[in-house]
Amino acid sequence: MSEHPSIAVPTMVSLLVCDQVIDDKLSNKKSAIGLFNTVLVPSVPTRLHRLAVMATLTEISGRTPLRLRLMRDEDNRVLMQTNGHVDAPNPLAMVDLVFVMQGVPVEKAGQYAFELLSGGELLGRRRFHVVIGRPRAPGQTPPPSDVEPDFDNTPEP
Repeated sequence: MSEHPSIAVPTMVSLLVCDQVIDDKLSNKKSAIGLFNTVLVPSVPTRLHRLAVMATLTEISGRTPLRLRLMRDEDNRVLMQTNGHVDAPNPLAMVDLVFVMQGVPVEKAGQYAFELLSGGELLGRRRFHVVIGRPRAPGQTPPPSDVEPDFDNTPEP
């Protein structure tokens, strides 16, 4: 049996990557604006001008340490990270955390992920892709997708 009691790890409800989060002080509601899974950049290396990560946690017991880090999936390299703590009025409370970042480093095209950890344990991760290309003009049709949906909604006979 351990001499130190184990600290309960919070439960992650959601992890979003977006352009910005608007926090309405009157209603205490947050709006995630510009959710994305892909970032289009003209060239690499580059820095992403501005983005936001919003995490919702529950089952927080006492002052809980957190770490948000940006990983490159190709080689699990940590590109940036920040550490902090979170408190909740009670364990059933839902706590929204908003991280606003500027100048996020991107060295090459590929898959990246934001990971949220507590006490070294991974709570969750959100992947996104960095693609080299040019933005489409307004009204321009997107190229056809070569990705087929992985579900079939055809009724069974």
